[in-house]
Amino acid sequence: MTFATRIFRQAREAWVGSLRLRMVAVSVGLSLVAVVIIGGFLSFTIERNLFETRRNEIISETQAVSGSVQSQFDGAVDAQGFIDVEGANGTAQTTIRATTNSPGLIGFAILRAPGQATDQVMTSTSSIGFPMSVVTDDLRTAIHDDRANVHYQSVAVDGGSPGIVTGTNIDVPTSGRYDLVLVYNLADVETNLAFVQSALAAGGLFFVAITGVIVWIVTTRSIKPIMTTAATAERFADGNLEERIEVEGTDVSAKLAVSFNRMAESISGQINRLATLSTLQQQFVSDVSHELRTPLTTIKLAGSMLFKQRKTFDKDSAKAAELLNRQIATFEELLAELIELSRYDAGAAELELEPVSPAALAQSCIDQVSTLAAAHGSEVTLHAPGGHSLVDLDARRVRRILQNFLSNALDHGEGKPIEVWVDSTATAVSFAVRDHGIGMTPVEVSRVFDRFWRADPSRQRQSGGTGLGLAIALGYAKLHGGVIDVWAEPNEGACFRLTVPRDGAIDPVSPLGLPPVEEALDA
Repeated sequence: MTFATRIFRQAREAWVGSLRLRMVAVSVGLSLVAVVIIGGFLSFTIERNLFETRRNEIISETQAVSGSVQSQFDGAVDAQGFIDVEGANGTAQTTIRATTNSPGLIGFAILRAPGQATDQVMTSTSSIGFPMSVVTDDLRTAIHDDRANVHYQSVAVDGGSPGIVTGTNIDVPTSGRYDLVLVYNLADVETNLAFVQSALAAGGLFFVAITGVIVWIVTTRSIKPIMTTAATAERFADGNLEERIEVEGTDVSAKLAVSFNRMAESISGQINRLATLSTLQQQFVSDVSHELRTPLTTIKLAGSMLFKQRKTFDKDSAKAAELLNRQIATFEELLAELIELSRYDAGAAELELEPVSPAALAQSCIDQVSTLAAAHGSEVTLHAPGGHSLVDLDARRVRRILQNFLSNALDHGEGKPIEVWVDSTATAVSFAVRDHGIGMTPVEVSRVFDRFWRADPSRQRQSGGTGLGLAIALGYAKLHGGVIDVWAEPNEGACFRLTVPRDGAIDPVSPLGLPPVEEALDA
C-alpha cells in the first residue's frame, strides 16, 4: 500500500467515523464559500467605487483646467485682435500646473488638432516626461467628435501601473483647435484597493476559523450525550446489564438518558426472565430425558421379546409387535437427540478432536447408507478434489452431520443420483451433499434448522427422523466454529454444505460452491 493510499484511507475512515469532523468540515466549507462570494462582491464594489470616484474627480479637474486655459487664451487677444500665441501657451502651461491638485498627475500636453489651416500656428507642447505613447488615436478622435465633454481612457503607465488619460478641446484664437490632454497615475487607488482586499481576506479567514471553532465546540457539547449513550449501550451489549446513564437537567439530552435507562431496565428484566426460563427449560428437558431412560429400557426389553416372538402371534398381533418395535427405536433416537440438545444448550458439549481424513470420513458415511440408498434406487457418488490430508475434527459429530445430510437427500431425492463433495484449503475444509429431488421453497429453507420442523411432514420417511437432526447438525457445526449453508430450488433438488475452519482461521472461504458443480471435476 502506497503512502498516498494509506493517507487517503485513514482520512476516509476519519471522515466516515466522526460526526463532529463532518459537521465542522461542512460548516467551514459553507462559511468559506459565503466569505468568497461576499468578499468578491465587496471587493468588486469597492474597486468600482474607488475608480469611479477618482475618475469623476479627475474629469472635474480636467474640466476646470480646460476652462481656465480657455479663459487664458481668450484674454490674451489685444484690442487689435492680435495674440502672442507662444506667450499665451506658456501662460496656459503655468495655469495648468497651478490649477491641478489631484494626486498622481504625470503630465499634460497641448496638441494641435490635425487637418487645420489657420493664420497662426501654436507649437504643440507637453510637460517633461509626458508619456505620449498612452495618447491613442481613438481618444483624440473622440475629443474631436465631441468637443463639449471631457473624454477619458484607462491605460497602463510607469511599468504597468493603472492610469487614466483625459482630454478635451480648446480653441486658440487665430491658431485653431488644440487638444488638452492630462495623464494620471492611479497607483494610489490600486494600493488602497489592495489594502482593502487584504483586510477582507484576513477578516474572511478569521471568520471561517472562528466558525470552525464555534461549530467544533457546539458539536462537541451537542454530541457528548450521544457519545455517552453509545458507550453505555456498547457496555450494555457486552453483558453489563447494570449499566445506566446519569441524568442531568431536563433538556433533550436528559430525556434521551431517561429513555435509555427505561429501555435498559426493560431489556435487563426481559433477559433475566428469559435466562431463568431457559435454564428451567433446559433443566426440565435434561431431567425428563434422563428419567425416561429407565422406563424406556424396560419397554425396549419387553418390545424386543414381543418382536422376536411375533411369528407365534396372529397376524394383527404380529403387526402390532413390529409397529411397537419401530416406535420404540424412534423414541430411543428422539430421547438421545433430546439429551444431546440439552447438553449443547447447557454449554456442556465439548469437541473431541482427532486427525481425520475428510475424504475417508465421507466415504465411510456413504458406505453406512449404501443399503438404504439401494432401497431408494439412488446412486451416491463421492467427489473429492481435496480433503485427503489429515484435519483435526470431531469425527463422531461430523459423521452425524453428514449422515443427516445423506438421510435427507435419500428421503427427498426421488431415487435420483446424489453427489457428495469434499474439498479443502489451507484455511477450511468443506463437505457438501447434493440431491436432485423435490427441493424446497425459500420459506422452507428459512425454517429448515428449526427444531421439530419438517418440510413435508406427510411424506413417508424410510430413514426415520425426529425433526431434530438439522438442529443438532447446526449445533455441531457451531462447536467447530463452522457454518452450514443451504441451497434449494423446487423440483431442482437441494444442497447442504458444511464448512469448518482449519488452524483457527477466521471467516474462511469455502472451497466448494453452492451447489457444487459437476463440471468442476473436469476443470
